[in-house]
Amino acid sequence: MKRALETAHHGKCCYCESKVKHVAPGDVEHYRPKAAVRQARTAPVERPGYYWLAYEWENLLFSCVLCNEKHKRNLFPLRDPRKRARSARAKLAAEAPLLVHPAQEDPAQIIGFRDEYAYSIEGNPRGEATIDEVLQLNERPPLLERRREHLAILRAMQVIAGQPDVDPAERARARAWLDRSVADDAEYAAMTRAALRSPSPRRGASRPAR
Repeated sequence: MKRALETAHHGKCCYCESKVKHVAPGDVEHYRPKAAVRQARTAPVERPGYYWLAYEWENLLFSCVLCNEKHKRNLFPLRDPRKRARSARAKLAAEAPLLVHPAQEDPAQIIGFRDEYAYSIEGNPRGEATIDEVLQLNERPPLLERRREHLAILRAMQVIAGQPDVDPAERARARAWLDRSVADDAEYAAMTRAALRSPSPRRGASRPAR
């Protein structure tokens, strides 16, 4: 099952989009926590969790250790916690999860990027909860630094690809890199797609402010 999840997620963490296997084996992540649950980071732990979903494919994701074990853990906030399912007899459809499900919906409709920083599109509360409360995507210096490095390469490739005085073979290689960078299996593809929708940099141009 873990191998199937890894393949389905292209070897990337479902939440932060970092490539996992070159540094760690990766985790099988339960979207709805199986053992216990918390509404907020400062809220008490509640039991039971969603134990009956422990082996349900729709509840399983592939993630990095940091997202799963340090940040998300047993956090699963709902819009109305009074509607939380407590047993297999309860209807999950009655819940309104604030955490975006990266495999069952398009996160790009809720979460955008300004440079390396994620933001909630139009202040969507689900985006805010996912970014800030659950995953803390903008509060992790190593992740932000890795995103900045990726963006620096991206901007350089844009310049090379758009300069007519550059060797045609180099321009072709730059364009091929840019094409690969937005593929589903590319690291930080969501951030890259957002960056490529912004105006391309010109040689010698200063970087725009966030």
